[in-house]
Amino acid sequence: MIRNLIFLVIFTVSYAEIVQLTDATFEHQTQASTGMTTGSWFVMFKAEQCGVCKKVLPEFKLLSEDEEISERGYILATVDVPSNRQTSSRFNIEGFPTLYLLHSRKMYKFRGKRTYENFKQFLLDSADLSEGIDIPAPLSELGLFVKEIQAGSRDLYKAAIGEHGVVGIVVVLLIMIMLFLILGLISLFFLPSKSENGDKKTN
Repeated sequence: MIRNLIFLVIFTVSYAEIVQLTDATFEHQTQASTGMTTGSWFVMFKAEQCGVCKKVLPEFKLLSEDEEISERGYILATVDVPSNRQTSSRFNIEGFPTLYLLHSRKMYKFRGKRTYENFKQFLLDSADLSEGIDIPAPLSELGLFVKEIQAGSRDLYKAAIGEHGVVGIVVVLLIMIMLFLILGLISLFFLPSKSENGDKKTN
């Protein structure tokens, strides 16, 4: 009896913890692209400086302490986006908090109001979810570089069309000015001058 009670306490505590995943541990712990034998993972991509994330975390913590969720084998985790760019790029994280359920080799994005009740209902209804997409494979260094270029291009485009307001437009203009200056310096130092061309013709 006592042995069973101790096991129950340990089991409950282990599942009440929210796992902090990193680029180094994400695939090893979740096995997201190799079978998911460790269970189904509900992952929140966040940032320390994000005010909304700080408001959502207590709701997420309540969910991790829910006995019914624990019994169904759901594991809750967080990923700090700024310090884990490889994982964040792998899942195309563009804002935070972003929450994904990784279940049966599929990923499902949570789109509701970020409350404990809605989180729980989302997980309990996961058997009926149908809009899941395949979990992307881990990124190589080259894949990460390409993703970063794509993300930067999207941000520049959004800034250029005014989605980031006046500040975004100013940033785009500054980048254009810098590019012109760089091209000017290249032409100044590496392209032959007119006088040199004239000297060559004279010779």
